[in-house]
Amino acid sequence: MINFLLGLILFVAAPEKEDSCFFEGRIDLVEKSYYDTTYYTYLIKDKKLRVNKFDHHYKLLQSILVNIENEQVVILSPSKKLFSYLDINPPRETYDKNFTVKKTYNSRQVEGKECYQWRVKNKNRNTEVAFWVSEENHFVCFPDFIKRINCTERTFSFFEIIPDTQGFFPMLTVERTLLRKEKKRIVITKINHQKIDNKTFEIPHDFEEVKN
Repeated sequence: MINFLLGLILFVAAPEKEDSCFFEGRIDLVEKSYYDTTYYTYLIKDKKLRVNKFDHHYKLLQSILVNIENEQVVILSPSKKLFSYLDINPPRETYDKNFTVKKTYNSRQVEGKECYQWRVKNKNRNTEVAFWVSEENHFVCFPDFIKRINCTERTFSFFEIIPDTQGFFPMLTVERTLLRKEKKRIVITKINHQKIDNKTFEIPHDFEEVKN
């Protein structure tokens, strides 16, 4: 689910590591719609991701643990101290023919980064989403994370439609109706390169499993 992450932002090239996404650190995002504001933090290390979702009062609502290596997604409910494993559907081989994708050469500076506009339109959904993407080759796992977190948070569902996204990162996402009325905007507010403790990606010992 969905708004993906965030001066704001200077990516310092990190040395490549085998079987790694290269980036380690924290990404902060804010998702704003007409009705609500939601905050997210993404904590990333190697092929692991933790998504923390907060309401407009910055109260933690939910956490998602993603491990690309073992294809595991865990949903945490902090208020109830519960967790559950999420079944991951196999990747889609084909997409709704009503989607159209256009990678343009329109460019703009977003938080000091040179970004290019990619647009995804679906007439049946009366929606067009513009992604302003920066090329960040040391964050190659982002498309893999998106495929998994979209099972629960559809924040970047339209991004998943775009082919050949590896190495590109959406700094700004704007969703509009086909009549250009803005529906939602996702902005990266901060990216920090920092060490992330491995315990960040563990299920708390006092949480109880809920089985589907």
